[in-house]
Amino acid sequence: MKKSLVMCLWLVAAPLHAQDFRQTVVVTAAARPVELGSVTRTLTVITRQQIDALPVNSIAEVLRLASSVDVRARGVRGAQTDFSLRGATFGQVLVLVDGVRLNDAQSGHHNGDIPVPLDLVERIEILYGPGSSLFGADAVGGTINIVTRRDADESLMVQGGSFGTAAGRAHGDFTRGSVRQSAGVSFDRSDGFMYDRDFKSAILRSRTSIGERSGVSVSYLWREFGANNFYGGNAPSREWTNQTLIAADHRFGEFGAWSIDGQASYRTHGDRFVFNQLQPALSDNRHRTHAVLLSGSGSRPVAGRGSLTVGLEGGGEWIRSTNLGDHDTSRISAFGEWRQEVATGVQLESLLRVDHYDEFGTSWNPSVGAGWWATPSLRLRGSIARAFRVPTFTERYYSDPANLAREDVGPESAWSGEAGADVILRDGWLLQTSVFGREDHDVIDWLRPTAADRWQTYNVRDVSTVGFEVGIQKTLRPGVFMQAQYTAISVDAATVDQLSKYVLDYAPQSFTAALAMPLPAGFRVAPRLEYRQRSRTTGTSDYLVLDTRLGRRITRNLDLFVDGTNLFDVSYEEIAGVAMPGAAVSVSLAISAR
Repeated sequence: MKKSLVMCLWLVAAPLHAQDFRQTVVVTAAARPVELGSVTRTLTVITRQQIDALPVNSIAEVLRLASSVDVRARGVRGAQTDFSLRGATFGQVLVLVDGVRLNDAQSGHHNGDIPVPLDLVERIEILYGPGSSLFGADAVGGTINIVTRRDADESLMVQGGSFGTAAGRAHGDFTRGSVRQSAGVSFDRSDGFMYDRDFKSAILRSRTSIGERSGVSVSYLWREFGANNFYGGNAPSREWTNQTLIAADHRFGEFGAWSIDGQASYRTHGDRFVFNQLQPALSDNRHRTHAVLLSGSGSRPVAGRGSLTVGLEGGGEWIRSTNLGDHDTSRISAFGEWRQEVATGVQLESLLRVDHYDEFGTSWNPSVGAGWWATPSLRLRGSIARAFRVPTFTERYYSDPANLAREDVGPESAWSGEAGADVILRDGWLLQTSVFGREDHDVIDWLRPTAADRWQTYNVRDVSTVGFEVGIQKTLRPGVFMQAQYTAISVDAATVDQLSKYVLDYAPQSFTAALAMPLPAGFRVAPRLEYRQRSRTTGTSDYLVLDTRLGRRITRNLDLFVDGTNLFDVSYEEIAGVAMPGAAVSVSLAISAR
């Protein structure tokens, strides 16, 4: 393992031209949009170009392009998927859509219920390390922000494949006067590759933009899936989830030197889970969570090439559940960010956010960072930050034949630091390196003395994590790129005398590679390779999965492509005890109004 840490390589997922690295604007690394070349943290951008080229059919599958993101699926196409960043637990990752929180107060298992059709994703920004100074709770291992498209050509895609898979996606937009309307829909279904692993999924999203200052988006997701052995035991389980997200944003304009923005959102998530379909009356759980957020921020220039941003945020979450009971919590938050170019090519930033919860008290989360263009082709950067996470309602109140939560579990906290370099090489290659460490305190874990006992929750862990990331990438021209990634992580958790469910389940080594290139006769090919080594209390295992897309443009508006997944037909598990599908194939026709 030590050799691997010394030799590790991390290859960045964003196929940006090296010359565009400085100017590319990102929205997740700061309170206001900034140029990627001024970011002091490790940030990956997965572009629309990659999404179109590679064999992916859901946002969860897109995230597999970044090896520092450990995608732990219980099925394909995003059906009940957990995300882990830099060895953090799945609850220590914050998921956003256009900056709006998706993390569900019931359970982190629902953070993968992202109500955005794949065709409406413009890009995905992944900010590694603590983000609580920007976004509040849960951003311990990192933050995933789904940035949606504001305009796109109309398109329609239909697909069929192995295991009775059928899918379709469509989107379009129109403009009338100052109003621009965009909408998209997707549908997926499968008979499943084994008993009780079938699924159905539908997603709808609409955004109305009014002029250049205001917008309202409405999103809806619905899923039904067989949950065979998802949460322990061998009972034939089944689950239904749905989510509605309504968000509005408005730029109020300039008031003196200040630029003022506001945002409001309402999200509700429903979850029905039957632990044993043979005895539904004894194991039927129904949960409904709600979340309301209102925020405002103001930004102004300071001292030459600097900026100051301050803001307030408030909201609440509540649940009505047949298993967890009825509970609610509220919070109010304040934050400030100062960014300054103190000399040519030298960027400093400092952030502080304070969150006060009526149940858990106050959490102060500062961060500082610095970046320096030492030469026109070499940038050095570093940062240190604090983050926290509050327990979910499931971690405090849930009970079933395999699990028993404890109400007195409290928040987690962490300090993390990283240092890295971005190097622009000859011929358009971009090399990036990072080294990081994180100290987690009071980490919540599910423990049990023996396999015959129920899992219970405890603030039992102090966890130390270290890792290295290095990477290289190149874009030759639009639609033609190459990249590869390697991540190595070491996790040292305080010893407990019981079996652990989540904390020691991570990927010490990960490698991903992707290529998109043309072939003769108008064909194009895009393979994606993923290797994971997994560490669990039951031992270490590894697997190598190959997916490939072969496509050809039939006419100017019609494309045919064939996706092959798990072409090596590997037997593997991303979640302990939950088998993943073997080799499969699908065929798709896509029509666009280019």
